[in-house]
Amino acid sequence: MQRFEQFLRDRGETTHLRVCARAAELLGDEPAPYAHVVVDEAQDLHPAQWRVLRAAVTPGPDDLFATGDPHQRIYDSRVSLGSLGIMTAGRSFRLRLNYRSTEEILAWSARLLAPVTVDALEGEGTDSLAGYRSLLHGRHPQARGYATRQEETEALVERVRTLLAQGLAPHEIGVCARFNLSLDTAEEKLKAAGIPVLRVRGQVAQGVQGVRLATMHAMKGLEFRAVSVLGVSEGTVPFAREITPREADPLQHDADLLRERCLLFVACTRAREALSVTWSGAASPFLPYTA
Repeated sequence: MQRFEQFLRDRGETTHLRVCARAAELLGDEPAPYAHVVVDEAQDLHPAQWRVLRAAVTPGPDDLFATGDPHQRIYDSRVSLGSLGIMTAGRSFRLRLNYRSTEEILAWSARLLAPVTVDALEGEGTDSLAGYRSLLHGRHPQARGYATRQEETEALVERVRTLLAQGLAPHEIGVCARFNLSLDTAEEKLKAAGIPVLRVRGQVAQGVQGVRLATMHAMKGLEFRAVSVLGVSEGTVPFAREITPREADPLQHDADLLRERCLLFVACTRAREALSVTWSGAASPFLPYTA
């Protein structure tokens, strides 16, 4: 760590989190510039980022309003808000109604997290999807495996064709995968079939036609009438290289697996009406069921 810090100093560079730490220090030296701060996607904020927000607003009634879902935590940034001076005891509320996905998609996706325990957003205790429901109903999600990636991609093209024939606009269809490499193949096959596509990298221009292709991480915050999740195979979801060996650190091993589960949960819950999950070869161990 000392060599890395010296390397940064020699280059006159720093890291994003160090910028946050310095910003919190500067804010702490002056009166807080804001009376209220609203935070969305709170589950993915690092402690250094929370310290900036705490320092930016004067403590008082309605100083910080934060919303988040610990089941959608796709970065390793668990934190105790109380330790940072953000008190939530007796002031937090659980939202139980889902207004985006159908009950069928929600129930299917929730089973991905059923075997694990998820830490609460506040960093103390656990959270649960018990009682979480949707008022919408629709078709059951489809889960299917294929012998090869080529067969899986060809099935995707036919699925998209069917959705378009049913009246969905191209931009109402989302396709996602763990890696860009899988999306490259899907993009090539879709274009060859005469289907317009648009890769999602950051902000997407409104009104631009094309089936949206994005990595699972880039799907965060998006929603589509229909979503196809590709490549949910063993060794890919979870991605073996992202998992700390249990013998090296059992706690981090479990945390890594949970993060990958949450990532798949996020990808599946981007679908409002129709969800398809596919794989080639052996299925992901997160998928002990296929219906």
